[in-house]
Amino acid sequence: MTVFLPWFGHFGDLVRDVLPWIWVHYQPGDIIGGNPAHAALYPAVPDSRLWAPVMSRYPDGYDYGIRPDVLIEDLRHIAQEHWPRANLRAWEPNGESYPKPAIALPEPYPVDVVLAPRAKPYADAKNGWPWAALAAEIQARGWTVGLAGSRAESVDVSADVRAWDLDAIGDAVTGTLRLLRGARVVVTLDSGIGHLASLVDTPQLVLYPQRGDERRSLVLRDGMPVTMRFADMHRWNQRLCLPVWGGIPETIAAIEEMLTRMRVVPGSIDAWKGRSVSSIPGWTKPETIVLREPDRSLVMRETGNDLIDTAPLDDRPTPPTAEEIDRRRASCLTCDRYRPGNDQCALCGCGFVIAERIRSPVARCPGGRW
Repeated sequence: MTVFLPWFGHFGDLVRDVLPWIWVHYQPGDIIGGNPAHAALYPAVPDSRLWAPVMSRYPDGYDYGIRPDVLIEDLRHIAQEHWPRANLRAWEPNGESYPKPAIALPEPYPVDVVLAPRAKPYADAKNGWPWAALAAEIQARGWTVGLAGSRAESVDVSADVRAWDLDAIGDAVTGTLRLLRGARVVVTLDSGIGHLASLVDTPQLVLYPQRGDERRSLVLRDGMPVTMRFADMHRWNQRLCLPVWGGIPETIAAIEEMLTRMRVVPGSIDAWKGRSVSSIPGWTKPETIVLREPDRSLVMRETGNDLIDTAPLDDRPTPPTAEEIDRRRASCLTCDRYRPGNDQCALCGCGFVIAERIRSPVARCPGGRW
């Protein structure tokens, strides 16, 4: 018998990595550690005794700023106490990929647009997205809005239906699954609900600040780079998964396009990427056509074609700190090549002033001083 120790980290990692691993290795009679409120995601109901220490350590949900300390040892002790002869297993990242878990899917709840607000108890760049304003814009256009996730992360966001109102007592995920299955389009950040949307093959839009961010690591928490996982969502979703770059206007435009004039057709991207959308059999103006493959999509519009690739890009250069800017400024102002009249470097020969160069993440001193 195996005891699967609970994963207490980010929900997105649970959905995309841990659950597929458990479903592949689980055998009837094994014990699963996990949140009982997420039982619908597991092959068997998680044992609450293995989740109690997690709730004690993270009463408001996982917080990367709170170290687990002896939590792992406590979980192993509890498992050994109740199942002394069992094999204890915990998921560890090893680069291995597993198929989608075959979870039992509930009945869909019809809704036009499902949003997945995200507000964590720690400082995170994802926390600031204006979900309430987006929901108001969507409803103003006559579309219904559903909220996935939890009540705590969706304060002040207007909606026609909320996932937690569809959950049974003790259940915190079935309502979200029902909304995701019934949605015409789901809008999320690069987050756990995004992975759930791709798991159930709901047409989805994933929000990023600017083009290319979906293929990089972004600094989200206290200067920590976090790898974006758009490629995983795109690969899992068998219907449609596209990024959106920008804010509310760009998101509304993408929702409107997906709801009113976007159609997915079979075909080879290489065969069509150099051709006009008007060449697609059955195309009617102003329809948008999408061809999809596991690792890329081709969006064909009257204005031209847009290839959405998921291959990783190099991370953007990190801007210098305030201390580094001050150090560079002092170095330049005391250099004999500095020209105060035009605030430029005589050796560099470029058109940029020193005030700009010292703030650049890619500029370098031609004399090697910084």
